[in-house]
Amino acid sequence: MRILAQRVRHASVSVDGSLVASIGDGILALVAFGEDDGPHFATTRAFAAMAQKLVSMRIFPGTEDRQDKFHTSLTEYGGSLLLVPQFTLYADCRKGRRPSFTAAGNPAWAERLFDDFVRLVDDHCHISVSSGIFGANMDVNLCNWGPVTIWLDSTELFPH
Repeated sequence: MRILAQRVRHASVSVDGSLVASIGDGILALVAFGEDDGPHFATTRAFAAMAQKLVSMRIFPGTEDRQDKFHTSLTEYGGSLLLVPQFTLYADCRKGRRPSFTAAGNPAWAERLFDDFVRLVDDHCHISVSSGIFGANMDVNLCNWGPVTIWLDSTELFPH
């Protein structure tokens, strides 16, 4: 599982010109599942750990003398989360000019994993959670705050 998390002032997702989701201060997280994760990844320790890592990273400012520091997490800060499915995080650009996506998870089970991840975060993390639409051609707009962009990879953070 890979997540590209961006601290944002605001972010939104539209499909066919219609707004699907939007947030204010918070995190826009592009989320992908790899072929190596497999269809049962939601039952692994890494699945829940990635959700916890995402919402508990201290990338938001604190108060008073800590306003310019990475001091609070998304949940402590009170921000929102926008999760967007993004299989292209598994692009392999080693050969030629066209990326290969063979390392990306099969859409037949990756969609279920994405939906399970949205539910997990929404049920257990006590923050406002919105999401894009799996498989849709989405327009994603954001104002990256900082900029702060963090790469999370489950195989690096939580080896099997």
